[in-house]
Amino acid sequence: MIELPGVRRLPVQQRSIERVERILDACAALLDEVGFDALTVAEVARHAGVPGATVYQFFDGKPGLMRALALRNLDSLLVRLRRRVATEAALTWPRAAEIVIEETVEMRRAVPGFTVVDFADTRPGGASFLPPGEAAEGGDVLAERLYAFAVEEAGLPALPDPYRVMRLAIETAAVALRLAFHGTRNGDPAMIDQGRRLLRAYFADLSGDTGR
Repeated sequence: MIELPGVRRLPVQQRSIERVERILDACAALLDEVGFDALTVAEVARHAGVPGATVYQFFDGKPGLMRALALRNLDSLLVRLRRRVATEAALTWPRAAEIVIEETVEMRRAVPGFTVVDFADTRPGGASFLPPGEAAEGGDVLAERLYAFAVEEAGLPALPDPYRVMRLAIETAAVALRLAFHGTRNGDPAMIDQGRRLLRAYFADLSGDTGR
C-alpha cells in the first residue's frame, strides 16, 4: 500500500498489517452484501472484529477505505498479469489487451467487492477511488501503472501518446464490462467478447500488430 489521500497511517508492524488487511476484507465483503451506499465504518469494524476507532487510526472513513481497497485491487490485477504474461511466448499489444480483459472479468466474478470498487469505474465518483497519477498527460494512476507494466516488465513496444491511449482503453473496457455485468454476477459472455474484440482491434491498429 502506498501513501494516498484518505489513508491516515500506513501499517508497519506485522500485527497492524494483518489488522488492516482484515478491515479491507470486511469492507469488500460488505460491499457485496449491502452495497456502497449502505456501507458504514461501524459495520466494517464489527465484521472485522476491531473497535471503530481502529479503523479511523488508519483511514479517514469510508473514502479512505474505498481508495485503499481500489489500490489493493490494482496490485492484485498486476500480480495476475505478471503470472499470465510469463506464459506468453510472443506477447503483442492486442493479446495484452485481451489478457487484461480476461483477468478483470475473473476478478469481477471472484473478488469480493470488486464490482463496486472497480478501479476503472465509470460511475460518478468512481475515479476518486484511486489516487491521482503523476503524468502530465492526465494523471491517471491506473493508466500509468498498466502502461509501465506493459513496456517495462512485459517488453511491449512503446505507443504514441500512451496515456491518452491507455485512458481511452480503460474507459472503453469499463463501459463494456459495466454493460456485461449489469444484473448478473458472472457477466454476459457475448458482451464480454464484444469488449475484448473492440480492445483488440484498437491496439492492433495502434501497434500495427495484427497477429495473436
